[in-house]
Amino acid sequence: MKKCASCTKDLPDAALHCVFCGSKQPPPPAGQHGVAKTAFGYSAAEVGEVIDQLRQQSGPAGRPAPTPTLVSPPPPPAAPRARSASVPAVGSQPQPALPRPAAPPDRPVPASAASAATMFVPGAQPPAALAATMVPPPSSPIYGRPKPPTPAGLQAPTMIAPQAVAIPMPAPAAQPQMPAPMKMPAAQPPPYLAAQTASRAGRPVEPWIDSLRLVMLVWGAGLLVVFATPLRLSPDLVFHWNAILHGEGPERLPPLMLAAVGVLSMIVAGIPMPPAARGSLAALLGLAGIIVPITLVGTPSWQSLAVMAGTLVLVPALLVRSEYRDAALPRVLAMFGALGVLAPAVIPQNGAIPLVGVFRSLVDQPGADKVPPALALGLVVIVVMSMLAWLPGPVTGGAKLWAWLLILWGAITQVALLILAGHLIDAVRHAPNQTVVAWIAGGSSPNGSELGLGAAYIVLVGYGLASVLGKQLE
Repeated sequence: MKKCASCTKDLPDAALHCVFCGSKQPPPPAGQHGVAKTAFGYSAAEVGEVIDQLRQQSGPAGRPAPTPTLVSPPPPPAAPRARSASVPAVGSQPQPALPRPAAPPDRPVPASAASAATMFVPGAQPPAALAATMVPPPSSPIYGRPKPPTPAGLQAPTMIAPQAVAIPMPAPAAQPQMPAPMKMPAAQPPPYLAAQTASRAGRPVEPWIDSLRLVMLVWGAGLLVVFATPLRLSPDLVFHWNAILHGEGPERLPPLMLAAVGVLSMIVAGIPMPPAARGSLAALLGLAGIIVPITLVGTPSWQSLAVMAGTLVLVPALLVRSEYRDAALPRVLAMFGALGVLAPAVIPQNGAIPLVGVFRSLVDQPGADKVPPALALGLVVIVVMSMLAWLPGPVTGGAKLWAWLLILWGAITQVALLILAGHLIDAVRHAPNQTVVAWIAGGSSPNGSELGLGAAYIVLVGYGLASVLGKQLE
């Protein structure tokens, strides 16, 4: 090897140009032509020595090395041999015998190529089955005697089909007794497949896992705001805890329920638990905030009970209908809830239908007096529109919109009545709790009209029952 004159990379001695930088190399000295090595590491002198050695091994020049032949098969029957040798077939020309080169009788049998040494095996003897079929050429001696010449006109075959050699095979070892394979369980399909996307769209998995916690936090804090808002500013400052400290017997329980439901709602929202369990606790808290004050005050009329029961059934049914669009259960529950809310307006009372009286008041009353019957008629319209839940899926029929209008209907009614009554500043100073935040926990307006259920309790019951029912529909 030599170094490149330009980039000093290693190059063969015979290289005239550098394969790396392409620069021309100086020619080798005149005395080194015979010893210059090629890219394979051999010089011309070494190559000549190898060729001479090969020639010496193959024998004298001009005498081709005989090749080993195989034993010829036994000659064919005599009749065909005599006819082919002396009597030619009809229409054929006699075949002259081909001369065979004679080999000296003292020529040794050449070694088989199968036993030649290789780069991996120094030398190997031919297999016994192959050695048995290999014999020297016809002119060489066989066990000291020359082989008789082949008759003229016949070609001596050079090989025969090898005889089948029975090679004894070892008896197979006894296989150890393997235990019976365990039965694999049947493959179960994954819970969500691309082919099931359309069918799963109408049946989601736990759609309120985050919204339930959010509404419990927000509306639980709203109940605490109601508990902390003063009941009266003049002539004395009065809070809910004044009734707890100075009240007697059952009078202490309603304000305690406000604080207890609000605090527990926020605690349950922060505790890790399954959505169905959290929904059950939310529904229980909402029902406790509604039922306990009712039992203390006294049983209301059947009209009020029907409206409350219908609302508590209709709101969760609409929430479930907005998510599980192919289920039949929320449609049925929505129908029963709507019938409960509409029953007091369509069942005759004192010989008249209340809904007809609402329409007459809306027509006959002058000016601002039309607002109360318009509010009553607005509730009827919302409940009737909720029957769009019976539309086939995937249409929701605005189910969530009607649910939230029912939840916030107390706030809408309170704001409308305050604007209608006038003297808003005086009303806030006189009773801020009753004027501003009463719709969150329910109650009545300053003029004594009923506001119905509190929005916080409706939300807790609605989203709580929706989470429980939705888990059954998955």
